Amino acid sequence: MDSNRSSRPITAFECFLYAAIVAETALAALIYKFIFRSADLANLRVYFAIFYFGFMAWVIAQLNRLHRHRKSLAPDPMPAEQSPAPAQNRPAGLTVSQVITVVLVFATAVAVFTWLLRTMLN
Repeated sequence: MDSNRSSRPITAFECFLYAAIVAETALAALIYKFIFRSADLANLRVYFAIFYFGFMAWVIAQLNRLHRHRKSLAPDPMPAEQSPAPAQNRPAGLTVSQVITVVLVFATAVAVFTWLLRTMLN
């Protein structure tokens, strides 16, 4: 077992949050594909977009809070003089490689969803 992993199990709420991300994104794709074809419902796009991004922001904030709490409970494996730079000095508490990973995953998801929607609509 990896010594850097926390020994605390994933909670049901955390599983719900991860499942909610997938379900909300799938629901948004279905709404975009089927509901927005109707001219009568086209004005609801802004409201759906606000709800989608608001919900995603809430889910990400909850996951961030859970991970920070779990990390604070884990013992510090490194002495203070060997520890990396504090999270306060990094943007959003992420390392450069983590930021690059997030950007690449987001760009890939946008490209795949765009391709899927374009394929499904034709």
